[in-house]
Amino acid sequence: MTSRPEFAARTVGMRPSKLRELVAAAAAPHADAASGPEPLSLGGGLPPAEAFPAQALARAAERVLTGAATTALQYSATDGDPDLLDLVGADLAGRLRLPEPAGRLLVTTGSQQALDLIAKVLLDPGDVAVVESPAYVGALRALAGYQPRIVEVPVDGDGMDTEELARLLRTGLRPKLCYLVPNFSNPSGRTLTARRRVRLAALAARYGFLIVEDDPYGQLRFAGADLPPIAADDAEQVVYLGSFSKLVAPGLRVGYLAAPRWLHRTLTVAKQATDLNSAAVSQRLLVALLADPDWFAGHLAGLRELYRRRAEALTGAVADRLAGRLATPTPDGGMFVWASVQTPGPDALELARAAMRRAVSVVPGNEFSLADAFPRHLRLSFSMLDPARLVSAVDRLGDAFDDLTACG
Repeated sequence: MTSRPEFAARTVGMRPSKLRELVAAAAAPHADAASGPEPLSLGGGLPPAEAFPAQALARAAERVLTGAATTALQYSATDGDPDLLDLVGADLAGRLRLPEPAGRLLVTTGSQQALDLIAKVLLDPGDVAVVESPAYVGALRALAGYQPRIVEVPVDGDGMDTEELARLLRTGLRPKLCYLVPNFSNPSGRTLTARRRVRLAALAARYGFLIVEDDPYGQLRFAGADLPPIAADDAEQVVYLGSFSKLVAPGLRVGYLAAPRWLHRTLTVAKQATDLNSAAVSQRLLVALLADPDWFAGHLAGLRELYRRRAEALTGAVADRLAGRLATPTPDGGMFVWASVQTPGPDALELARAAMRRAVSVVPGNEFSLADAFPRHLRLSFSMLDPARLVSAVDRLGDAFDDLTACG
């Protein structure tokens, strides 16, 4: 009998993601009219195809591969393409008030790699990691692989409850890091208020933990005023994560981080051991696009308008068709709303299963908590469907409610 090596102990905490399964389902070919209705997804938080600047990327690819193919197709520096670092640094110097970004920036293979690298260099088994709750599933997965004790701090209408975090700290909690998505959080859609940003930075300085500020949606605000990043208050206690996945295209797999100088070198060494460097050709394509600031500003304006229309279509349809059954707040940006199933009514998992039978996908709230704390919530994404299909998806959700009512 052939013997096999045992898996590492850290794999015990690894769980498959239902969200990745939804992404795969959304990417599958649509059913034709003869086999059933077109599947509609309110589940995965993906940019739609019409958000991709395909023509601009095609022109950029021609320029890059004609004029600098040797550089674009070769290995590159671990910390990133120098021109891309300059462009990102100039942007962060304004938004983060970071006057000297050199020595702080690292290009990563999506912001998911940044999360993994931070966990890898900071967390030993049993260390405490604080997360907002509900939390981004990818962060829960990235942290869990390093076997920390994950403590969930609730989110309300103003973002993470920093007073609850302060109470936990006063009673002896000593985290190494605190992870959150402060702008239009995935999954809650909530934004951390300016007052709470200042409070969180003060707590990090007092108790000596690192804030991991993940900001993939901050530039997708379509209502209200921008808020300064937490990193603008204390660049030595915050690592700021950015990504071009939602702003240009996720297939490029380019993100970045701005880290305190004391952390940057160790993260760079960890990345060297992980993948040597992020894809040089993707970085050169982004340089070709970002070098034209007028183009990029116009592209962002178009994305904001696209998501504004879709957010209004989804929340308006829920208010019109599901009043008394499902409640959604009004988002100011991003791609998500955190919907609550009203009582009396089914729990979210029952509703998600019934919705799937009606060919519409939603994600039950317990997916976003290790403690299964959200049995009556759904994450709804308005990013992937045009307004007419969003209305149809809400109609199907209504049918799913009816199916459950008919079944008692």
